[in-house]
Amino acid sequence: MGQITDRPVELQELKRLGLRRQLNELDYKRALKAASAVATQATIGKVLGMSQPAVHSSLKTAATVDDVVADFGSGSPTEACKRYAAGLIGRDELVRQLKAWPYKMMPEPNEHGEYEESTDGTFNEVIVASYLGLIDDSIYSEVSNHFTK
Repeated sequence: MGQITDRPVELQELKRLGLRRQLNELDYKRALKAASAVATQATIGKVLGMSQPAVHSSLKTAATVDDVVADFGSGSPTEACKRYAAGLIGRDELVRQLKAWPYKMMPEPNEHGEYEESTDGTFNEVIVASYLGLIDDSIYSEVSNHFTK
């Protein structure tokens, strides 16, 4: 699997920074949603140096972002794995989160083996994170073994 540490240092750093950029965008959108609960769009626009229509448009996009799950620093298992791969949380914290995550049940595949329902929030996110190299095999094993005992 394409572990981040299997790559040259320059590519490792590029990957970490790319993940941090994605995560900063998620955090920004969540902060924007939170600010909209206590301030007008015009006030938010003044704070950000944006027009009110631009704030309105940004809030539409922000509305689609998953909220952080209670007692977790992420909105999904994939996001938690990205935070780990970006160096924003440590291994122990990631393992704690993935073991305690309130996973949804995996939907049943159709007759062609395809999923017609979303697999978001299922353990499949951890499998995909491992495949993408966001977590290493030891993390995947530790978390999956937790559920097979």
